Amino acid sequence: MKFIKNLKLFIRFPDQSRSFSLGVEFGRIWEKIERGENIVGNNGFPIRIDNKELFIDICEKYNYLPIFGKEYFGEWIEFIGIKKMFTKN
Repeated sequence: MKFIKNLKLFIRFPDQSRSFSLGVEFGRIWEKIERGENIVGNNGFPIRIDNKELFIDICEKYNYLPIFGKEYFGEWIEFIGIKKMFTKN
């Protein structure tokens, strides 16, 4: 993903709070999970590694399988969640 280095923000928030941006990313994907979408992700972009554990936890709670792929620059990781259609019973 060489293009990530060249991206610029469309909107810059006045406070550069890292926790705010982590929360926004998590909230967008959590909304998709709550709607029950079969496959959820970050619109084709990797997620922040700092959010990885949150996604593992929320996928477990809502019966999704979290899948993580390649890491980028030690800050980003590929992620998709797939809704489990079958139970362990």
